[in-house]
Amino acid sequence: MKRLFALTLGLLLSAALAQAPSPQALEGLNAHEAMLIANSWKGTDVTSFVTPQAVHFVFADGQEVVIPLPDDVMLVSVAPYLVHTHPCITHYMSHCQGELVGVPVQVLVTAEDGTVVLDELMTTLPNGFIDLWLPRHQVLTLRLQVDQYEVSGVVTTFADSYTCITTLQLAKAN
Repeated sequence: MKRLFALTLGLLLSAALAQAPSPQALEGLNAHEAMLIANSWKGTDVTSFVTPQAVHFVFADGQEVVIPLPDDVMLVSVAPYLVHTHPCITHYMSHCQGELVGVPVQVLVTAEDGTVVLDELMTTLPNGFIDLWLPRHQVLTLRLQVDQYEVSGVVTTFADSYTCITTLQLAKAN
């Protein structure tokens, strides 16, 4: 059953990615799928961004499609950097560009009580960001490692939290 679901999801996303950007291409998608589409539509005339509540798409003709995030998680996009960054609060998949593209990053996220929320090797997307789906209503510690460089910081997942984190400058590990 899981395999059939994965196959169906794969076909649905392939069809959506193959279509020209349009509101119809977003019909029936959940927030995870919408983020994949938004990232793939960078460079088109569609403006896309994510708030703590939803993924938003604004088309050239003014049409807007809003896809709600799940109740239990929110998306935080993180762009670790060495030299260049940009100030950001709300992540715009259509515009934000991080410095490190296609770079493997060891990601460790822990809750205040020390519980490991995420411990995974992830690769930055073509926009230089890592999309993290994190539990809501948390203060979390984020630790990133790239080769001999690392950085730690705090991220939050509240209704007023940033969805774009561009302040984590990697430094040579001791």
